[in-house]
Amino acid sequence: MKKIAVTIIGLISILLNSAAYAEKGSVVSEMKAHNVFNTIELAANIGTTGIGLELASPITEWAKVRVGFDCMPHFKRHLQFKVENYLNNKIEDNFDRINQMMSNQTGYDINRFVNMESKPTMETFRFLIDVYPIKTNRHWHFTAGFFIGGSSIGTSTNTSDDMATLMGIKIYESLYQNVTSEDFIKNPQDYPLFGFISLEGEVAEIFQEKMRSAGQLGVYAGDRKDGSPCMLLPDEEGILKLKTKVNRFRPYIGFGYGGSLSRDGKWEASFDAGVQFWGGQPKLTAEDGTVINNLTNLSKETQSYINLMKALPVYPTIDIRVSYRF
Repeated sequence: MKKIAVTIIGLISILLNSAAYAEKGSVVSEMKAHNVFNTIELAANIGTTGIGLELASPITEWAKVRVGFDCMPHFKRHLQFKVENYLNNKIEDNFDRINQMMSNQTGYDINRFVNMESKPTMETFRFLIDVYPIKTNRHWHFTAGFFIGGSSIGTSTNTSDDMATLMGIKIYESLYQNVTSEDFIKNPQDYPLFGFISLEGEVAEIFQEKMRSAGQLGVYAGDRKDGSPCMLLPDEEGILKLKTKVNRFRPYIGFGYGGSLSRDGKWEASFDAGVQFWGGQPKLTAEDGTVINNLTNLSKETQSYINLMKALPVYPTIDIRVSYRF
């Protein structure tokens, strides 16, 4: 967002410098006659892009340029994923067996579901131009421009209550990878279990077969196109993350209506409605790049979240703005 902030500062400087130049330059009378950069508006807005601040100035008698920054307040939406085990690239029914083993050996109980909280992370810069097509009516306007922001508009992270479950999954997955490797039987002393136990000989072989027959464990996201399960694993810190992504550059078109709030016309209020084109439906993406939208057999709650994103190939943008003209 540093580049966006630099861009905002640059555009604000252009507007302010242009207004200052209009006061001192030789073209003052001509610019004033056509209302070009002769005023600066400072506005606060609230809407579907969050809350924000905006600067505006006329660029012709019939058009005005607006630049601003919006930030979406955080609110949470609940998601839930099921923990499953898989063997030979398909879902098996050994969860209770694995959970009992992990509970006995480590004290970690693995819950059957992992709850996640999704919150918006939308911060956007806007550059818009209002066009007033009716000379005798300065209330209605059409708007075109663009919004720029980060590619991630939302992040989903597991709740603190599920940290033990995810740590258990992480420990089990690490154990599974070590014990089922071919080198484990050759050199079992190189693979201490839980930090202090090393298995030898027949005991190592029995334990390896036990782990192989149990299968792996992970958070089930859905099935891939080839029918294999997509299993999500926590990162090194035992945290599971998902991101909702769109294009960084989002063209905008819309319309609006505004009018004065004070007798001197310095205070104004306006309403804008339009759409941002963010390049198709948002994509729910795992840390490894897996797009959850492309999976089948999703959980009921996750499917409802994906359906919501499918219904939003464009982003409805509604703003209420109050401004003061200097």
